[in-house]
Amino acid sequence: MIRMIVGVSESFDSAHFLPNHPKCGKVHGHTYKVEVEVEGELKDGMVIDFEDLKALLKEIVAKYDHRLINDLIENPTCENICLAIFNEIRDRLRNLKVVRVKVYENPDKWAEIRT
Repeated sequence: MIRMIVGVSESFDSAHFLPNHPKCGKVHGHTYKVEVEVEGELKDGMVIDFEDLKALLKEIVAKYDHRLINDLIENPTCENICLAIFNEIRDRLRNLKVVRVKVYENPDKWAEIRT
């Protein structure tokens, strides 16, 4: 069997603050972009239907959209947001390997998990 990597992306708008941080300790917002790549066996021409992967990612990021992320993650650094999204995708897609999750806090700042 052929193994292949496929990916999707989604964005959301949220606010957060980093407790005790001199600059980011005040509530402020970002337009986050999340990229997800999964790997699996190529079956009937697909690893996973893009629509299904996109729907899963949309469902996950919807929890963060137009919210204060501090209500969901105690220390909502870009790294911790990336980890939370990675863990949820990994737990929900047990038949595929999550090879990469990348969360952009801004176009020029991001956190990434690669497996």
